Amino acid sequence: MNTKKMVLAVIVAFVLSNLLTTVWYMLTDEANTVPYRRDEINYPALMLNHLLYVGLIVYLFPFYYKTSPQTGRGFVFGCLAATLMFLPQAIVVRAIWKVDFNLIFVLNTLAHLLIGGIIGLAIAFIYNYKNPNHD
Repeated sequence: MNTKKMVLAVIVAFVLSNLLTTVWYMLTDEANTVPYRRDEINYPALMLNHLLYVGLIVYLFPFYYKTSPQTGRGFVFGCLAATLMFLPQAIVVRAIWKVDFNLIFVLNTLAHLLIGGIIGLAIAFIYNYKNPNHD
């Protein structure tokens, strides 16, 4: 694995993950408000979440992608990774806490899938799998 590409992919994916989810949750803040929400967000924990998420995506990406190196598969991989990260957690929250399965759940799920897909495409572009010497 090319270390420079890996580091660049982590940085780009981290920025995209933070930027796109921040914009999404700013646009849907009212719909995502629940009574037990913190008054102040714990930003270091959010940054750690994004770093772990993209670190794992970048690490696992080559294993998924080498079987069929097509740029569109980067989007699919990103969607799969987002599903693994977001959906089980969102279902657990709704199963245990007083948070409904509602339209915002569906919209948040779709937003995370799209964001994951964009991150996957960015990683595919960085690794340039069209080039047979991509490592």
